[in-house]
Amino acid sequence: MIKHLRHHEIDKASWDARLIRCPNRLWYAQSWVLDIACPGWEALIDDAADAMMPLTCRRKWSVSYLFQPLGIQQLGVFASMPANELADRFIEAIPGRFRYIDIALNEAMRPSEAAAGKHSASVNQVIVLDRPINEMRAAYSTGHRRNLKDAAAGLHAIGLEPADFETLFRRTTGARYGDAAVKGLKELTAVIAEGIRRDQCRIDALAEDGEVIAAACFASWEGRSILLKSANTESGHRAKAMFHLTDAWIARNAGTGMLLDFAGSNTPSVARFNAGFGAVTRPYFRLRRNRLPLLARWLKN
Repeated sequence: MIKHLRHHEIDKASWDARLIRCPNRLWYAQSWVLDIACPGWEALIDDAADAMMPLTCRRKWSVSYLFQPLGIQQLGVFASMPANELADRFIEAIPGRFRYIDIALNEAMRPSEAAAGKHSASVNQVIVLDRPINEMRAAYSTGHRRNLKDAAAGLHAIGLEPADFETLFRRTTGARYGDAAVKGLKELTAVIAEGIRRDQCRIDALAEDGEVIAAACFASWEGRSILLKSANTESGHRAKAMFHLTDAWIARNAGTGMLLDFAGSNTPSVARFNAGFGAVTRPYFRLRRNRLPLLARWLKN
């Protein structure tokens, strides 16, 4: 039977122990990540199926709703058995008080149309680092190999603090795409800082003439490393800095069997960048359900 737990009812130690048992476990679903990204998150638990689903929730204008925190790409059901078999049951068990739902499920879930309401496919891309670096690079696209030759000159690898990464992200991605791109960035920065403290996150950056021109944050856990977020200045674009940062990460981990998760993108140019390193597509679904009153529903859509 699926039980709904309010935040204070969740046993965090049991939550994390159950997550480790799940074949589809993801870094995003650790209790400490959820605590920072979404204080007050709730959960659905099925002890018999050894399954769970975090509910990242908020309340605004007296309406409770589910949302996807910035940088937390996939959540949904995590289970010892195939999560796909539990998808519909857990979606239907989401409490009715959540009048609006816009969340991302994990790649192991495939909800039916009837259970999901509206859902759409999103793109994630991954590559398994199971070969020596020379073989990995041989699988890069011709354009990527050419860009890496251009990128190597004049760039210096440096460390970067989470607060400095946040500043860089705001003046690059934030300036290009507006407030929506940085909504939740303070929480994500706090997640990254705690991840560094736990030795689960690192920020790699490149400087040119003493100025930081690009940075990328990686979160690594249980054999999977996620490229959480990156920031790239105009100078970084010209210097092909992100090509160099990504290749350097692949070189450090080549032959380990680790999976590099690019955290994908539905943006064609980003998808092409990832694919150029040999990444393959793994789709996941975004669940949207609108139970708001008619006028509010129309405004939200």
